Amino acid sequence: MHQTVAAPQPMITTRTSQNLVNNLVLVLVLILAIPVLFRIPPDDFQPFLRLTTWRFLGMGVLATVGAALVSILISLPLAVGLGLMRLERSLWLKVPGVVIIEGIRSLPVILLIFYIFLRLELLHLPATPGLAVILALTLYTAAVNAEILRAGILSLEKGQMEAAQALGLSYWQRMWLVILPQAFRRTLPTLIAQFTTLLKDTSLGAIIGFLELQRRGTILFQQDKNVMATLYIVAIIYFILNYVLGRASEWVEAQQSRSPARAVGA
Repeated sequence: MHQTVAAPQPMITTRTSQNLVNNLVLVLVLILAIPVLFRIPPDDFQPFLRLTTWRFLGMGVLATVGAALVSILISLPLAVGLGLMRLERSLWLKVPGVVIIEGIRSLPVILLIFYIFLRLELLHLPATPGLAVILALTLYTAAVNAEILRAGILSLEKGQMEAAQALGLSYWQRMWLVILPQAFRRTLPTLIAQFTTLLKDTSLGAIIGFLELQRRGTILFQQDKNVMATLYIVAIIYFILNYVLGRASEWVEAQQSRSPARAVGA
């Protein structure tokens, strides 16, 4: 006789919710305490009572999130290709994959941004700061994600590939239908965490004139002469964006690790 035993999900959910509330309260207290600790004059926050200030910062948030989102979406197919190249036994595919991945990962992102921006001008292509930032972040993220996906593929049991081969599937069918879906599932929390890195790396584009969140904050405090107050608000916005992504990553990881009801012998 078999009976189904399920984990006590309501208790886990209640405990997780309580921890989340406690963390949010602690963060809120710290956020409110910072202006006092750093002695930021209350008058320095007056520009943030204007709608135009928040509209200006909002455009920066859209530029930051948009550049990061486009970069990670474009980088995923590139990462798959680079990861599979590095896993290949054939040297004429493996060696270029290794060179590209390790070469790009060893370079500072800001150097990639500079190089691509200048190269676009030399090629007489639209050398907009936004395009240069997206291309640079795409290349760098593709190299990083290639290693993440490669680790996810190598973490799978060898029996997965053997079982798929026994069904008569070709190598590429085994990869696309069996191996890669499982690798993506295992690495999804890490890929989401990589998105938080992209959000912060967009600020490097300010050096070539990309008007993202941090650059717009700089413009504001140069105009209103309230450096600490503006940097404080910008930091809170970055924190909110990364906090949401961090919780999303944890939620995905919890969903994946949650075991379904299992049958035990009675």
